[in-house]
Amino acid sequence: MRTAGTLAMLALLLAGTASARADAPPPDAVFDPGAPLKTLAPKVVVNSGKLEWVPFHRDLTSWPTLSHHDKRPTPRPVRATLNGPLDGDAARGRELAMRPDKGYCIACHALPGEEWPGTVGVNLAGYQQHRNADELVFQQIFDARVFNPNTVMPPYGTFGILTEQELRDLVAYLQSLE
Repeated sequence: MRTAGTLAMLALLLAGTASARADAPPPDAVFDPGAPLKTLAPKVVVNSGKLEWVPFHRDLTSWPTLSHHDKRPTPRPVRATLNGPLDGDAARGRELAMRPDKGYCIACHALPGEEWPGTVGVNLAGYQQHRNADELVFQQIFDARVFNPNTVMPPYGTFGILTEQELRDLVAYLQSLE
């Protein structure tokens, strides 16, 4: 396991190469080119007050970061079209909303019945009362930058995190929340 100090040193060592390559993550990003998928995630060491950095399940080094040093271009916002009936499965949508490797909506949003909701995004409990059209909700999840270029919500469709059917399932789930 690498410690945070080791990673900071690694980031400093890579700063010259990272800033020289336009496609490299910024020098202050937490990544390790020697890790299987390069990206690292914090893991709490129980009862120690410390974090360990462990390999993440996905390579996110091509994703934009919140670093002011990250000058890499990102895909432009994409306007999506919801064709045909929604045909989404609310139960599958709820599962996607909880999965860290997919939607993981709970990380930022409060959802009904969950004890540890995120507080970055709006509370989604009772979402149905807003009576948003399926097309609008689909676009919001596909790429919210169409509505708000400064959003922190990931563009799940543009970046290929969710398939079209998974997006439809999430829309069905949100539209079912009373």
